[in-house]
Amino acid sequence: MPKSRKKKNRRKAGKYIPFRRNKPPKIQVYSVQQRVQKERERMFSVLNFDEHIRGQVEEMFNINLEGLPAGKELIFFSTAVFKIDNTELAMRKIETLHDVDLTEKNKHGAHYIWTRSYPEGHWNPMSQMPGTRQVLGDIQVRFDNTLKLETKTKSWMTALIYLLINVLGKEIRLMSLEFENPLDMLDE
Repeated sequence: MPKSRKKKNRRKAGKYIPFRRNKPPKIQVYSVQQRVQKERERMFSVLNFDEHIRGQVEEMFNINLEGLPAGKELIFFSTAVFKIDNTELAMRKIETLHDVDLTEKNKHGAHYIWTRSYPEGHWNPMSQMPGTRQVLGDIQVRFDNTLKLETKTKSWMTALIYLLINVLGKEIRLMSLEFENPLDMLDE
């Protein structure tokens, strides 16, 4: 576009408006951090866990988004293990969830995957194939009355925990919660 045209587009009621690049305001980062803090408070109000793993639960909300594009998050291999009362009942309830599919059932328990339709414009080439779904997490229900959840980010772990509390109730008890940074694995 010719320079003279650009200036005309930036004129408003006879005033020259300088051209500005769109930079994300710091307020956006702050509002994301506020949302993370609110989610932390919400999680502490609904999650059943022993005090000795409080630090692990706190770590779930230690999410550094600085320098990342909007809507992106660092990968952390996340694992949570819960104690449940009734394995069979838990399986039946989990199987009613819309985005959860049974992948295997054996003498040890059942394995499910939690998926969603790819969001429009997703970077993964698979997102362009009709009917494909993005795997968000794994759920294992074991006959030893344990429930194991695995995700690739802390925020997806938070979402999966909420989903299972909604379907199984607050009486499920968190026994352990671990986060592993894949970059730390490369350093070893």
